[in-house]
Amino acid sequence: MSNEQESRESPAAPPAPKKGGWFGIGLIALLAVGGGGAGAWFLLLSPKPSADPELAAAHAASREPIYVTLAENLVVNFRSPGGTRFLQVGIDLMTYDEAGVHALEKHAAVLRSDLILLLSDQPQEALLSREGKEALREAALAEIRKDMTELHGSAVAESLYFTTFVMQ
Repeated sequence: MSNEQESRESPAAPPAPKKGGWFGIGLIALLAVGGGGAGAWFLLLSPKPSADPELAAAHAASREPIYVTLAENLVVNFRSPGGTRFLQVGIDLMTYDEAGVHALEKHAAVLRSDLILLLSDQPQEALLSREGKEALREAALAEIRKDMTELHGSAVAESLYFTTFVMQ
């Protein structure tokens, strides 16, 4: 009986710890943190398409521009009070669309033709001032963007630059 009494009075031995208990908890915690980090990256850092033109322009600005020479020496005669005058311009276009470069080159004849019509219709007085040249540049870009939208389905050209501008 003394054996029975001793077994009742002695505290029960704690159960032996399971092997890998802390390892399993650590693995679950690591997976939870890693999954949360990956989810945050996808939500916060991945680029999202935007219908907002300002955001699209900002995204376009982060890419490298591509310059296409449309006309190195485009020569036209234009209106002048003293008779016929000549204008020689070099025109480069800037785009971010790599596929659009091929379309600009493909339709260059149409673009140059429309630019000749636009340039030859300008009065000399308007072309003497910087404001007149800027207005002509904007009108030429609008003409090219209109043509490319009709021919290619998108405007492609982001900006137009006069690389030479000589009046005689």
